[in-house]
Amino acid sequence: MKSRLPLVFSLLLALAVSACNEQRSERVAASYSSAAKRDARPFREPPQPQRPPSGLDAVPVEEDYEARAAANITEANLEAKLAELERELRW
Repeated sequence: MKSRLPLVFSLLLALAVSACNEQRSERVAASYSSAAKRDARPFREPPQPQRPPSGLDAVPVEEDYEARAAANITEANLEAKLAELERELRW
């Protein structure tokens, strides 16, 4: 029994090593195949320049002011913004 124990361990070790090598070779082959692939469009198209709004789209509406206020006014600067608005209304 003792003479078979090293043989069994060496057989299990050989199976484990061969399984690891197969997995590694599959990963390496997959990485080479994905690196060799080229995109159909190698360069991106330049973004189209946006035209400034004209006509009725150029006139700001209530939602535009609300969006700007939501972005600019926070709890930290609320008092300062209120004081600034009050000064503007007094003139």
